[in-house]
Parts: sequence; structure tokens; C-alpha cells
Amino acid sequence: MSGTGRLMFGSDWPVAILAGDYAKVWRETGVLLAGLGENDRAAVLGGTGARFYGIEV
Repeated sequence: MSGTGRLMFGSDWPVAILAGDYAKVWRETGVLLAGLGENDRAAVLGGTGARFYGIEV
């Protein structure tokens, strides 16, 4: 497996808020993922983690 099927979104919360609030962290995450298609974005933001941990969504 390659690509977004190997990526999971995560953060170093609450350390992430040293650079800004929750809205800024989420907005910047969106900027980083903006070039991905809908399915790839969904994989990174939850699908890969759900598959890896065996969680049904």
C-alpha cells in the first residue's frame, strides 16, 4: 500500500495551539491537504486510521 492509505492525521495537541488556536490549526491542515482529492483527504483525516485500528465508520 502506498500514498494516502499509509497516512493518518494527527497532531501534538495541545502543543499545536502554541502557534495558534484550534481554528488556525484546522485551517492550516486544510491548506496542506487542499491538493488531494476527496477520497484521499477522507483517508488521511480518518479512513486510514479507522482501517488500521479496525474501527467501523
